[in-house]
Formats: sequence, C-alpha cells, structure tokens
Amino acid sequence: MLEIKKGSWGKIFTGVLVFIFIFPLEESREEEHNKVKNGYVEQIVYADWFGKECLRIDLYHTADAKSEVVGLDEIVVEPKWVGTTENLIDPFDYGNYRFKVFDGKTKKLIYKRGFCTLLSEWRTTPESQYIKRTMGESLRMPLPLKPVIVVLEARGKNGEFHEIFHLGIDPSSTLINRTEALKKFEVISIMENDLPPSNRVDITILPEGYTKKHREKMIEDAKRFGRILFSSSPFSKWKEKFAINLVVAFSEETGSDEPRKGIFRDTVLDTSFNTFNAERYLTTANNKIIREIGSYAPYDVVVIMVNSSRYGGGGIYNFWSIYTSDGEYSDYVALHEFGHLFAGLGDEYFSSGGGYDEDEFYPPGVEPWEPNLSAFLGKKREGIKWKDMILPDVPLPTPPSEEWKGKVGLFEGAGYKSKGLYRGFFDCRMFHKGSVPFCPVCEKAIEKMIQYYTGKINP
Repeated sequence: MLEIKKGSWGKIFTGVLVFIFIFPLEESREEEHNKVKNGYVEQIVYADWFGKECLRIDLYHTADAKSEVVGLDEIVVEPKWVGTTENLIDPFDYGNYRFKVFDGKTKKLIYKRGFCTLLSEWRTTPESQYIKRTMGESLRMPLPLKPVIVVLEARGKNGEFHEIFHLGIDPSSTLINRTEALKKFEVISIMENDLPPSNRVDITILPEGYTKKHREKMIEDAKRFGRILFSSSPFSKWKEKFAINLVVAFSEETGSDEPRKGIFRDTVLDTSFNTFNAERYLTTANNKIIREIGSYAPYDVVVIMVNSSRYGGGGIYNFWSIYTSDGEYSDYVALHEFGHLFAGLGDEYFSSGGGYDEDEFYPPGVEPWEPNLSAFLGKKREGIKWKDMILPDVPLPTPPSEEWKGKVGLFEGAGYKSKGLYRGFFDCRMFHKGSVPFCPVCEKAIEKMIQYYTGKINP
C-alpha cells in the first residue's frame, strides 16, 4: 500500500481497489475532535451513506509490547446489517482501538466505533517484551454506498489515540468477497423480537464443545442464558429491546482445551483455558471462524457458550464474551463477562490473576476509559465520570465503612490495583464473585449502551 501524504493527492493500492482522492486526514481529525469536545455529535442520515448489508474487514494484527503493525486479510459482505442506524458516530470512545470511516470524496466522518482485542491484552503481559504475536480481528460496519477511507487508531499509554492503519474501500469492487454462505448451520430463535433490528439489541450465541448428541442440551443452555440475563437489572427492565439467536454449530469433542492438564480438544471455535497462563481465563484467538459462523445470525454482540463444568470465562469489549454452561458460578460469569463485552465495564477487583503487568494495563496518571473506573486525577469531583450520581455529603475518596456501603461514591481499589484506581460502589457484580447485582454506576453504563444500540437517544 502506497503511503498517503497528509493533505496531498494520494493513491491507495490495497488489492481491493484503486482510487484517487484528496484527503487531508489531520485536518479532518482535528475538525471531528473539536465537534466532540464541544459536546456535538453530528447525526448521519443512514440512507444517504449506507445500504442494508454489513461490511466486514478482516485484519491480521502483529505486535509486541512496543510496536504493532496491521495487514489486510480480506473484505467480506455479510447479508444483513442489524446494528444501529441512528447513532453511527460512537459517542463513548471506549476501547483500546477505534476505527473511523470517512467519505472518500468529502472527507466527512460517517461512522465510528470503539473496541478491544485479545491481542491488546496480551501486549500487557511479560511475554510481549521479547516476542511478537499475530492475531485476527474484524471491523464491522454497514456497507457504504460510495468509496470510503477506513482509519484504524490505537490508544496510546497516555490515553490518546493515534493512527496505525488506513485503507481505501470501493464497495463496488469485484474483489470484495460476496460469497453467500451455504445453509451449513441451523439458526434457532431463543428469544424473538418483532422490533426492527436497528431498534433492538441482537445477541448471537455460538456453542462450543457441544457434539451432535448434545443438541437438546445446547438449546436449553442457550435458553438458560436468556433467563440469567433478564433476571438481572438493568437487563430485566429492557427485555423487550433484545433478541437472542443460537447458531447450531457442533464440535467433534466436548469441552475446551486445558493446556495445563495436557488436554486439547477438537472443537469448532478453538477455545482454551489458561490464556496468558491464567488458570481460569477462557478465550479463543480464532477470530475468523467466530465471524464466519456468527454471520449466519446477524448480530450486535457475540456470546460463546462452552459446554463445560469448569469455572472460567472471558469478556472483551465489542469483541466477544465466553462462559461455561455448567460451572458452579456460571450465572455470575455469564453476566460479568457480558458486562465487559456489552458496556465496556472494567474489572473492579484488585488482583488480575491474568499475568498482566497492571501498570501496563492501567498506566499511572492516565484516566481509564472504562465507565466504572476512575483514577481521580486532580482529586476533584468534576473529574469523576459518575459525579452526578454522588450525593454532596459523600466524602471523596469514600471510606469502605457501613455508613457508605449503600451509596455511590469513590471507593479505592479497582482495575487490578488496590491503590490509585477507584470504583463507584462498595460492591458490584464487576467486583465480587457471586450473586451480587450490578451497582448503580454499572447499571447506568449498561442502560446507555442499550439506548445506543436501539437508537433511543444519542448519549
């Protein structure tokens, strides 16, 4: 790909298209930044810019602790876009990465979305200091009607975003993969919803470690996930805004890999415990198969349900969440990990157990992007994300005493650190393993995300 000279004529050669454009990226970025800074998020009229299908950009991302490079795998058209058609410019700026989509001719920003990846977590581990790893990831957006520029940005240790990759796409290109998926997988509606897809949240459940003899168990486990989700506030209050589908995909063997025990199983999604050498961290690095199977039931978010009784799981914002179906704490894990995936909630407990360097994960002196964590920089109430929920008589920081346990405040200890990071409530599902509900701060963040997906408001 030819390097683009900012503010000058350029050509993009991607193997997908060639087109000439004038695109001063820096100027456009500054203009967009100023609009957001001033509390203005421009409404984009969906029909002016996008069609009914979904465009998926599959990437290979190679990195170590200090550097990263991104390459194109392929561009795919999926049959249906079910995401928001109202809030096309993501107002949250959550995630360690975000991508922006600009009209190729006018440089107008027409789409933006934040996300995290498994690779971004791995980059905070000691292993990343001496080797590079490559993992796949996908950018999903509605199919543009005209040529666009896609710009991928990474969040630096200072909390600011910087560009790491850009790509020109002509949606009419014959080199874009438009292969229609064969009727290879059955899709079962676990919870139907007659609302238009753009006004609801579509959850797709992908099964892992279920053989053909486990078909009925798979369906019942998926239904149980729905019961777990909607028995918990605030999801219970918004049940009518959700739809859940199950893609019936069988594995050859039951369960998931357990490397510490020398157990490796033939499963459809390649999940594994012991990620980053953490006993319970259950993930998969096989992004491609998740996106391909998930496309059979167009989705906003993907939940992976593993047929296992072992305690474990994982959740990554706007990427996927994983839990085991039959563990003692399966209900807790399913909701906790879904909180990461859906609303970008951070862990509020003190010890990661995940092999991370906590100062790499949350650099000192930098405000975390997660809506339920704060570094309390400047030691001022105005800098706390949930300041409007804190009563005037609540001391900051807030003592962990009986007097304040039931009030929103600023409790020290969060994000794998006992000192220097704060949470908004004494106890919460993001803090405590068990049947503790989401705290008011996390509930508010979840509700904002529901409203984002359903087009109710532009938060």
